[in-house]
Amino acid sequence: DYYSLIGTIPAEINQLITLEHMSLMGNCLYGSIPPEIGQLTSLKYLDLSNNALGGQIPEKIFNLNSLEDLYLESQKGNNWTCTRSNGEVVDVYFSQGDPENGANMGLEGKILDDNVANLSSLKNIMIHSNIFSGTISPQISSLKLLEYLDAKENLFWST
Repeated sequence: DYYSLIGTIPAEINQLITLEHMSLMGNCLYGSIPPEIGQLTSLKYLDLSNNALGGQIPEKIFNLNSLEDLYLESQKGNNWTCTRSNGEVVDVYFSQGDPENGANMGLEGKILDDNVANLSSLKNIMIHSNIFSGTISPQISSLKLLEYLDAKENLFWST
């Protein structure tokens, strides 16, 4: 079911050291991606798309050198609510699910900078509909296995 998981991704995710495939798409996950995710060095598939994650992309994500598929798209502008088992309603349009924090603008940072070369196994990158910024590094050409890149609706610029 969509929207079944409500809350943040716990730092303890790093204990899943043999995990190869993680799909948490289409839930009510908010907050930031914990840097501990970078300790999942066996991870080949990461799909956190269609949630309400925000904040800086953790630098440690570039430690995932086995990663083949990275799906982080559609984190901003999601306008749905989720209801916890206790009846509490979480509106993921807002950062951290709280209207006092303002609108969730999505994930940000420089995901396609020179560090992208560390992800040499990548075949698919879907990061559209966030607020990633910076220039797209020439190092992206070192991703010899890359087949698909969708980075529209972000804040990239050229020099």
